[in-house]
Amino acid sequence: MPSIAVIGGGPAGVIAALETAAHGGCVTLVSAEAVGGRATWSSLVPSKVCLTAADHLDDARHQEALGLIAEPARLDLPRMRERIEEACSTWSAHQMQLLLDRKVRVVRGKASFAAPDRLSVQRDGGESEVIPFDKAIIATGSVPVFLPTLKPDGKRILAPRLIGKLADWPRHMIVIGGGITGAEFAYFFRCAGCAVTWLTDQPLMLPTFDPEVAAALEVSLAARGVEVIKSAPVASAGATDDGVCVTLQDGTPIEGSHAFIAIGRRADLADLGLAAAGVIHAPSGVGVDAHCRTSRTHIYAAGDAAGPPYTANCGMARARVAARHAVGASAAPFRPHAVIETTYTLPQAAQVGLTEAAAAALDRPVSVFRARYGAALKARLGETAEGFVKLLAKPDDGRVLGGAASGDRAAEVLAPVALAVAKGLSIENLSETFAAHPTLSELVGIALRGY
Repeated sequence: MPSIAVIGGGPAGVIAALETAAHGGCVTLVSAEAVGGRATWSSLVPSKVCLTAADHLDDARHQEALGLIAEPARLDLPRMRERIEEACSTWSAHQMQLLLDRKVRVVRGKASFAAPDRLSVQRDGGESEVIPFDKAIIATGSVPVFLPTLKPDGKRILAPRLIGKLADWPRHMIVIGGGITGAEFAYFFRCAGCAVTWLTDQPLMLPTFDPEVAAALEVSLAARGVEVIKSAPVASAGATDDGVCVTLQDGTPIEGSHAFIAIGRRADLADLGLAAAGVIHAPSGVGVDAHCRTSRTHIYAAGDAAGPPYTANCGMARARVAARHAVGASAAPFRPHAVIETTYTLPQAAQVGLTEAAAAALDRPVSVFRARYGAALKARLGETAEGFVKLLAKPDDGRVLGGAASGDRAAEVLAPVALAVAKGLSIENLSETFAAHPTLSELVGIALRGY
């Protein structure tokens, strides 16, 4: 079996190493950070701790309607910081144990290509090591994009990696960026009781999402009290004596106590020595084929290093394909259309495969099947009856092409749709399955059957 070097200890790197080891490969994983990478220690896990807390705060506000009496819930900042540290540590330890159980060699250090078949690793202790390989998988993740006049200071102007270091609770948070991260933190800060202004330079929030789904989230956040301002490019953000001032490009000042920057990400390819390996790349990521091979076919790229979308599930899916192909196991091509994209807000915005808006832009005929959340008993048992799901299929043979949803656990509702898209199933195949009753999973069948 070939020797495999995996560069990066985030979600994609861990999956690549585990999948390779499962098929008998001799694997060395090199990670600049503790296992889990930035996703565990700086972005994904801390943000999901915050969003889980926001969901529980929202649930608490509906207790009386459900026949419950309890003290009003509130967010305790020191305890939240402790919870973030605890969640990061335990998840990293879990991933490390999986790697050790599968005999993966883990090296903590900074790796760069010394040649097309060798890595040079500068270890944490200062010593260096050369690691030869037959094949390599680049999984170095991504980093946030900042501008010279728009970057965090760690105190008043924040980014996702700094949330766990908040010293005092914001009175008024100005969220800059209309994508998934901006939406999630606008939701979190509002649920936690902050005044929130949400800015984007785009004419639409969540511009990559189905417009109907994106609009539903925007309306929901506005109803919670979030001030939504679109088509408002930001020129700069700076600290003042008692807060921050965000200045728009037209000169309009917006004042708050804190600002949060979420304007985008780019692949982290710095200091990797890709030229020494002969790997062609761009700022957005390393170009790959359907099996995640780079321009040097014995070197693969997965996760955010391979370019957008910069989401963990997309990265892990790419990593599995790359690892299996690298060791010669059966590996279906990566199917980006079968990966669910979502916001962890309430309601969630979720989509997979072809959306109705994309079909219209392509002038492609589709059959659309819809259901309101209220058609499912489970939604009516709580306070989650607002929302909808819609599915798209080919008019001639009924093959499922995609779907979108807005509502509680929308991403989980779309899970069978993702499987149908990946496997080319038809609406008849999906409608034959009756999910447990009552569950939100029934919504897909309800949309297809009409009941």
